[in-house]
Amino acid sequence: MNKNSFKTFLALIALTVFGAVQAAAQTAQQHQPGDKKASVQAGKKVQAHTNNEMSELQMSGMMSEPHHVLAMAYRENAARFAKALRDQAQQGSLSSDFARAAASEIGRSLDQADDHHREHVKTMSADMRLKMAAMLKEMDTRSSKLKDAFRALEKDVGEYTLNSKQIATDSDEILKRLEDMPKMHHPK
Repeated sequence: MNKNSFKTFLALIALTVFGAVQAAAQTAQQHQPGDKKASVQAGKKVQAHTNNEMSELQMSGMMSEPHHVLAMAYRENAARFAKALRDQAQQGSLSSDFARAAASEIGRSLDQADDHHREHVKTMSADMRLKMAAMLKEMDTRSSKLKDAFRALEKDVGEYTLNSKQIATDSDEILKRLEDMPKMHHPK
């Protein structure tokens, strides 16, 4: 393994560990009693978004459901890797090993987020799914656009010669798509 590949490998390990620690900290914060107010406020925002009458208790329960928490953590992880890739590409010192590893982790995280989102929806009652139907449909549309943005990135990092500007643009598009997801599913 050459010196640059080793540095890239260490940077990826550090990013992965940092992302995992950050996700664990966010999960722990969501389960602290002091965060109940924040959870209720987020529930109110989603309630206004869906134009349905859902109780704060229902929204709070949905936001703390384990699959939902994991889906949010995986989306955060995808955003962290997309930002790292964009930043490296903008600096112009983009190695193909780094770009492919970061893109792979973005894809894995997005897949995991989708899997946990689907499992989260399965935990909802039929009545809740009906109340959330418009929002779930909107999320599916946005998720499809996010997947399209990822496929463009995947194609560009698979090229023999990397185009740093295009990869930065692709990564930025993924970040914008993640930001565009309803706040209930991608908290700050």
